[in-house]
Amino acid sequence: MCTLLVGLLTLQALSQPIGKGVIDLSNHNFNKDGHLLSGEWEFYWNKLLSPADFNSPLQCQWISVPSSWDREGNYSVLGSATYRIRLKLPPDQSGLALYFPIINSAAKIWVNNELVKTTGSVSSDPSKYSAQLSGSLILIPEKISNVSIIVQVVNYTYFSAGIASTPRLNRLSAILAQQEGNNGIENFFAGCLIALFIYQLILYFLFHQGKPYLWLALICMGVALRALIVHGGSFLLPNLFPQVSWEIWKKIEFGNVYAISAFFPLYVYHLFPDHAPKKLIWVFVIVASLLCLTVLATPQYVYGRLLDVCHVMLLLGFIYAVFSIRKAWKAGSQDARIILTGVLASFPFIAAEILKNSTFFPFNFEFKYLVELGVLVFLMFQVYLLASHYAKSYRSLEVLNKNLEKTIHERTSELVTTNAVKDRLLSVVSHDVKSPLNSLQGILKLFNTGSIKQEELSQLTQQIEGELSKTSMLVDNILYWTASQLKGIHISVEKFDLAVVVEENTQLFQTIARNKKIKLTHNMNNRLIIQSDKNIINLVLRNLLSNAIKFSFEGGAVNVTVKSTNDLLTIEVRDNGVGMDIETLQSLTQIKTTKSSAGTTREKGTGLGLALCREYLQQVGGRLSIESLKGKGSTFIIELPQ
Repeated sequence: MCTLLVGLLTLQALSQPIGKGVIDLSNHNFNKDGHLLSGEWEFYWNKLLSPADFNSPLQCQWISVPSSWDREGNYSVLGSATYRIRLKLPPDQSGLALYFPIINSAAKIWVNNELVKTTGSVSSDPSKYSAQLSGSLILIPEKISNVSIIVQVVNYTYFSAGIASTPRLNRLSAILAQQEGNNGIENFFAGCLIALFIYQLILYFLFHQGKPYLWLALICMGVALRALIVHGGSFLLPNLFPQVSWEIWKKIEFGNVYAISAFFPLYVYHLFPDHAPKKLIWVFVIVASLLCLTVLATPQYVYGRLLDVCHVMLLLGFIYAVFSIRKAWKAGSQDARIILTGVLASFPFIAAEILKNSTFFPFNFEFKYLVELGVLVFLMFQVYLLASHYAKSYRSLEVLNKNLEKTIHERTSELVTTNAVKDRLLSVVSHDVKSPLNSLQGILKLFNTGSIKQEELSQLTQQIEGELSKTSMLVDNILYWTASQLKGIHISVEKFDLAVVVEENTQLFQTIARNKKIKLTHNMNNRLIIQSDKNIINLVLRNLLSNAIKFSFEGGAVNVTVKSTNDLLTIEVRDNGVGMDIETLQSLTQIKTTKSSAGTTREKGTGLGLALCREYLQQVGGRLSIESLKGKGSTFIIELPQ
């Protein structure tokens, strides 16, 4: 009856496509593109029909292709059925081929009464049946316009039965090119995911807190295995290892998918442990573990039915991820913003794949790479985040290197300065300090041995006093200079009477001045309270007075004059000694100069005095200037802010 009905419809409208069981492609130009054989096919439930069986009237149903027969009607997923479709092709067609990406899960295909393809073992007896994962490419006889295609399908293994993917009719060259392109795309996705699996795994072993990378690596490997086993009909791994049974490949495929429902929440939890709920993680882990145990313990048509449970867990995992990552973002994590963007960008791809494979609300998407694209989109954000971290670390390393170079340079300069201080200190101690002490020791030795008498010693006491004063000042200079070179200058500002300081220092040098018959005077008759560092003023005055006496001729004069205005205090130490030429004066005004010259009676010095005076005065906001003429004397001028 069904055969007669199809024949009548064909005779009545040969040039028009008929909605059920017949497709009129007589006017289709296959040189431009192929045609998808989707629509309603004849369907004979629990019957394995051959072409000869259609010589008699048969009662048929109609079923949509592609689909699983248990979703289209009240049919058990386990069983057998026969599909049939008739094609009206151009009369001069040649080089056409028909491609079935996958038929679940054993099939025989006839084209115009000729058996052209068998996958697995087709039998209504489950003990004689065997499944096979394979695509089917069938050549269409040339120059034949009416083509009948009969497909026997048996399923006692898989949770989805029948012609589950859309058959394609096209030129053989186009189908082969499309298959090659599809295989290239699938291999590209799989290669990217495997590379990222290795990369994430390396990160896991390199970093102490690298658990997020481990879960991300396992997600990459799970999706890659899914693509290599069955996705798109390429069957790369089953073709490479034909000795491995169909059931094992399916267990690997579904086991990975079910495990990912726990891997993704675990990735989020270990990425943001302070913000992701810990108790919910156990729910994901327990459910995923039960799903994986079911995969190991039951046949595919049982554990395959749990795919929607996995879909629910994946959706809950996305909700868990959004909640946890958003919470981390609010807490100030900049990484969370990027991760959340990646999760939201990948979700539409995963949601579309869930709808495509759902048993409750199935949607047919011809696009095959939804999961792979979704994972790669998410991984792009992850890689960007890692690259951003590496860039920041590299910039920080550059800064650290620059700081390290600066620190090394500073430490090297400090070591050089320390060595210079040490060398200079040893030189001063061995010559300038040791010489007066040796003179004093010699005088005392002569006195103790009786070489000089008490009366003669009393005449030398003034000389001894002067030498000790100079040595004391010299030691003070050395101590100040050493401290300033190694520790820096410490300033202690206080109020004091400048008149007292001037008087004390001139009295200190009176003995030395009298020994050279030099008149030492000052003009401080009244109190003058100033605010500065008293020790520095003492140090500068002692050095300038010592210098003035040192370079004054016998019978000369040294005078200290203090002038005070509203904003400036000036202290002048004037002598009428040897003076200086322009070259000597310029060398003394250089900041780092420590040049020493012998006095008018061959007095020695360290060359530290003026250097110290300039440096210490600068620290209290003052300055030291010098006016001098060769043979006329010098004036050293201290200027201090009031």
